[in-house]
Amino acid sequence: MPIKFSDVYPNEDVKIYPENIAGMVGLPSVGKIFYVDPTAGSNSDSGTSKEAAFATITQAHTSMSADNDDVAVIAGTGATGRTSEAAAVTWSKRRTHIVGNGPARKMNPRNGIAAGYSGGTTTAVFTITGNNCSFSNISFATFNDNNILVDVQADYLTFKNVHFQGIGHADTGDDANGRSLLITDSGENEFYNCTIGLDTIARGGAANSSLELTGSCPRNKFYGCEFPMYADGATVTWVKADTGNCYERYLLFKDCLFTNATLGSATEITVGMDLSTTGNGQVYCIDSPWYGATDLVNNVTNLIQANTVYDTNDQGLMTVHANS
Repeated sequence: MPIKFSDVYPNEDVKIYPENIAGMVGLPSVGKIFYVDPTAGSNSDSGTSKEAAFATITQAHTSMSADNDDVAVIAGTGATGRTSEAAAVTWSKRRTHIVGNGPARKMNPRNGIAAGYSGGTTTAVFTITGNNCSFSNISFATFNDNNILVDVQADYLTFKNVHFQGIGHADTGDDANGRSLLITDSGENEFYNCTIGLDTIARGGAANSSLELTGSCPRNKFYGCEFPMYADGATVTWVKADTGNCYERYLLFKDCLFTNATLGSATEITVGMDLSTTGNGQVYCIDSPWYGATDLVNNVTNLIQANTVYDTNDQGLMTVHANS
């Protein structure tokens, strides 16, 4: 008969200790652990156990210390497991991390962070300014009229199994400023098995984008990521990188998927990526198929491809390797 922890240590709380969770965030050790339960938690509690969880990620961040590798565990007991933040969140403490207590999913992890307000036109729902942070098994979401979901303004961040559920409102879908993910003057960030965008809200009243890079953004990398879209106008894009050094040194998409649901009556977009001709680097698109756009990019000046593409006559396969 299995021996229960509570049978051996009847006076001990059953909880996750730092040494147990370290491997989940890819670190040899971590600092303090704070719990967030959007359904049953309370910001008047201590946050130090699942039974005394906070209700919002804002409160968890307030309690965490920079440079200590503290971890916020979102362990929702409700259906979606997403918080309802009352105001925009700025994640400013270096080496602080968030992990969702759920299966590792690329799309719609059932623990995450959501805006409980509308009307954020220029300020992102979630802004990251602290370097060396990691985020895994969570979703960022806004289903209200907030233009920018996540604004990355820090370097050396790691995202694993994160769904950026932005442009989740019809008004935002028709707004030129709509972004699921914005990277601003930030470099060397890595995204693994993430999803950027939604295909449940029609986009097309203006030229918004699932992902934008602006300012100096060197060496950002996307591995195994998906960019779903449902367009009802031809000017929206998956990627916008059309200013200055927005892909300085290089921008990498490896084993990614760019898709627009044109077989489900969506409108074919003109180009998937709006790229600057002076990005001071290369955009690598390697083994990353795309569908639902007339062309992948508006210009091929700095694009390097190694993709399998479809022959539209008979759907046969041919491989194209090009430096321009």
